[in-house]
Amino acid sequence: MRKYILLLVFSISFFSFSQNSRGILSTDANIRRSPAGEKIKILPKGKEVLIIQTKGNWSFIEDPTNNKKGWVSNSLIRINKTIIIQNANVRKNPGGEKLKIISKGTEVVVLLTKNGWSFIKDLSNNKKGWVSSSLISTSNVPKNNQNIVAETVKFNIKTVPNCDYIITTPSNGGKSIDINPTTIRWKHATGNPKGYYLSIGSNNEGNNILDNINTGNKNYYLVENLKPNTTYYLGLVPYNDIGLAKDCDGIFSFTTGSGIAPNNKVSSEQIIERRLTKMGVKWKWDAFKRNKKSKIKVNDVNDFISEVNSYMGVPYRMSGTTRAGIDCSGLIWKGLRATGYNGERLNAQSLAQSGRLIADKTSLQVGDLVCFTNTRGINELVHHIGIYVGNKKFLHASSSKGVIKSDINDPLYWGNKFIFGIRY
Repeated sequence: MRKYILLLVFSISFFSFSQNSRGILSTDANIRRSPAGEKIKILPKGKEVLIIQTKGNWSFIEDPTNNKKGWVSNSLIRINKTIIIQNANVRKNPGGEKLKIISKGTEVVVLLTKNGWSFIKDLSNNKKGWVSSSLISTSNVPKNNQNIVAETVKFNIKTVPNCDYIITTPSNGGKSIDINPTTIRWKHATGNPKGYYLSIGSNNEGNNILDNINTGNKNYYLVENLKPNTTYYLGLVPYNDIGLAKDCDGIFSFTTGSGIAPNNKVSSEQIIERRLTKMGVKWKWDAFKRNKKSKIKVNDVNDFISEVNSYMGVPYRMSGTTRAGIDCSGLIWKGLRATGYNGERLNAQSLAQSGRLIADKTSLQVGDLVCFTNTRGINELVHHIGIYVGNKKFLHASSSKGVIKSDINDPLYWGNKFIFGIRY
């Protein structure tokens, strides 16, 4: 048991999240235990370091060769200039809204990196933004170009968040916890977390039930399909633009109940079946349930949402998957591809058969799919599909208006056609 718990902690703590500024020591430098504090060691001139955070005139750095950390004076750190190797789109965030085009040959300083993207400062006008790292020279600018002293940017003003969140539901060590779904709730950590990575494993399985699920900046998550009478261990790691919280090694546990719902509770499938019966399309439900597909998993909801948002305004085209024209399932397929999905292109019905059912609109989370049906004589249950983006809105490829956001409760159309949500 102890071995399993340790493995679970490791799996939720070790997550690749590279987003640090790189600097070069301009002279032999004293590395200190705290700003202006006790000397730990000396690093040599020319040593490359990772700048994890800054505080006043001091930077907390890491030696990438051995992962040792300490504080060093900002005056001893320099960042080399580099250049843009071809015309590049400068974006508001990685893969996000385009701000402008920066010309080939422009001198820039790379301030941060994140998953193939670089946050740069244009030295000609001091404007900042994100560009693809593939468009930046990896070699130094000619010797007659002076190095630039490292600067504090808005991403480095913050530190990583703290691990002082409090899980409120269920209680730690709680017994007979309701399942299907089980709601995990917590109070936010301090340190301005941007979101949380959630992992859950049981005491009788060798792998996690949920592994590093990005919950976004919410303080709750609905977990479905837990087993009855089973003890589960839960880990939660806050993160922000600087990185993951450190030393989140606490173990939280709870034990599920029998899984038998009281007489006054109904299952998700029962809720959906009643809805479909009222709509007159219950006859499509049995065929839908029989033809289940392999489960699709989305690890990074932010990447998924960023990609589908980038298609806003693209015209509708049946079976289309490009910016020249796209349909509802094609839009979701492009979003999945941005998260590393390499499976075949599925239609709306097959996409809906590849995830977990969410019966209630109020339980939808950003990144869930929303499914709609048509009462006409079409054999497939799911006639249209979109992506829930929060605030009762969903993004989809409308056959008449192209990629737009619509109100899921629109009384003139969508409100009467919603059948269920899907979570990957």
